[in-house]
Amino acid sequence: MTTYAVTYRRDPGYDAWLVDIDGTDDVHTFGRNLDEAATNAREAIAVTVDVPESAVELDERIDVADVDVEELVRLRDQALEAHEIYLARQRAAALRLTDAGVSRRDAARLLGVSHQRVQQLVAG
Repeated sequence: MTTYAVTYRRDPGYDAWLVDIDGTDDVHTFGRNLDEAATNAREAIAVTVDVPESAVELDERIDVADVDVEELVRLRDQALEAHEIYLARQRAAALRLTDAGVSRRDAARLLGVSHQRVQQLVAG
């Protein structure tokens, strides 16, 4: 599978998304919404380089309203990763505390959660 970089730009005059396909001078397409624009981009690339659409992967960039979508995606991914780490450590702490004989209610107070949450954590 080959990845192609595409940039979506909003064209308010036509209420559409214009698609620039990096590395090609003569291949452009559009769509009324981002899903349609992506489908049309895959199709245009597939026809141009003579490969099946299923072999085309898009590296998508958005150029609209000075919104850094890539930064938002990075931040979201970092937050999700941090949350997963937090949950794993919270569970480990609940297990250690209860294994050490600390009551679920006291473990809850120490961890800043409800005793029901501690029960869920130690149950697995």
